[in-house]
Amino acid sequence: MAESHKTFASLRARMHVNRRRFLQAGAAGAAGAALLPAAGCSMDETGSPGKMNVLLLIIDSLRPDHVGAYGSPQIRTPNVDALAARGLRFNRAFPEAMVTIPARRSIFTTKRIFPFRNWMPNKELGNSPGWLPIDDLEHTFTRELHRHGYWVGQVSDNPHTAFTDAYEPFRESFDGWFTVVGQSGTINPPESVPLSVVYDWLPEPLRDDRYVPGMRKYLANTGAGVDEEETCAARVFKSAADALKQARVRQPFCLVVDCFDPHEPWSPPPKYVDMYRDPSYTGPNIGVTKYGFARKFTDEMIRHLHAIYAAEVTMTDRWLGHFMERFRAAGLEENTVVILLSDHGYLLGERGYTGKVPSQLHPELAQVPFIMAHPDGRAAGETSTYFASTHDVGPTLLSLVGIKPPRWMEGTDLSPVLTGGEPPERRDFHYGGMYNRFFIRTDDWVLIGDNRGEERTLYNLPTDPHEFFDVLRKHPGVSAELYSTILDAAGGPLPYYE
Repeated sequence: MAESHKTFASLRARMHVNRRRFLQAGAAGAAGAALLPAAGCSMDETGSPGKMNVLLLIIDSLRPDHVGAYGSPQIRTPNVDALAARGLRFNRAFPEAMVTIPARRSIFTTKRIFPFRNWMPNKELGNSPGWLPIDDLEHTFTRELHRHGYWVGQVSDNPHTAFTDAYEPFRESFDGWFTVVGQSGTINPPESVPLSVVYDWLPEPLRDDRYVPGMRKYLANTGAGVDEEETCAARVFKSAADALKQARVRQPFCLVVDCFDPHEPWSPPPKYVDMYRDPSYTGPNIGVTKYGFARKFTDEMIRHLHAIYAAEVTMTDRWLGHFMERFRAAGLEENTVVILLSDHGYLLGERGYTGKVPSQLHPELAQVPFIMAHPDGRAAGETSTYFASTHDVGPTLLSLVGIKPPRWMEGTDLSPVLTGGEPPERRDFHYGGMYNRFFIRTDDWVLIGDNRGEERTLYNLPTDPHEFFDVLRKHPGVSAELYSTILDAAGGPLPYYE
């Protein structure tokens, strides 16, 4: 135990040094990256030197254990795998704030959003801590690129950022914004889908006034589980391919493609489901689940739930591939830096839960794929164990194209990893959270709990890499040290909202 206390005391001392020198170190690291040969230069269509372009791909609810390149060859994701093969993937990427809106606030503002201090419910976005608009529109990484002469655009079907009035000013901060109707908006009347089709995508416990109307509208908008061309993924990436036409003539550009698939509901066409389903399964398809205990799901239903999710992932990957074909055909792969990541995962029956459950901030929910690819193939196919996170996206992209990240950015520049270096911020631990819950991770330990510290679970990664066995009672000192560490890093007690 004495050795454990010594370890955490050293960790916390380094943390204080990092916090004092963070902005200065980040700026210095970015400046160093900018001096790399051709760090931010490319050849534009006329053959004259030009700045490199930026492509950010956000794939919602994508679990890394359902990506082939992350060690899951049974899941067919050839296009994400191809990007990983020519780039570097982070094997310990955890969003510092979850879920959908907090993660995007973290990505675009490049600031830590968790803990959600001074939060007040937003009438339109709901009463979940962290769900707020981006009010300071001048301090986003996309606006910083715009100030450096970049055309910035986004294609999205995200029901919150692409459709709400609260995010209209954010949309207007882009030079080009392309909203895709799918999970939000109306294409076809819900009544055009027979109830029998709706019931085929809903387990019997979910055939109620809450889930039936939503599933019916979703199926009407997305091809009813049959027409792949009408799915959200197809629409988003076809729209993104069209947006490339504008982006290409406005180089340098920054294009963000935010695809809500494979977020639930799901309705992948049969050809994808058949890749993964148990032929003996005779129950309904599972197009959505509740967030909570999976008690009413049989083992057969859980297996089919995994098949449906895998099918949705593979379908999304296919349409990403169509977009990337257009991207390469336009010659943009040669002068564009690319980052692909997700905002969170989804529990598919693991640990007895389905959906997004704040008490279960384990890898199934809290870990994401994070891939960074440079045109010259730096670190192609390699991996990093650095604790990468959502607020690192902006400073990393700026540094990759030769722009010094400004001092207001709180994330760190990950680009030195591409050339065998270390990011300017040393991370011996990483923390984040969702609603009123936190996690903190080190090389050896994971502590998950409620913000007040009253409910905690502790896992020892060397002996329990899948985080199944709570050892809090055996190591109360480790729990206390880790909780103290997150309070220190977050600047005081974590807020708790009733």
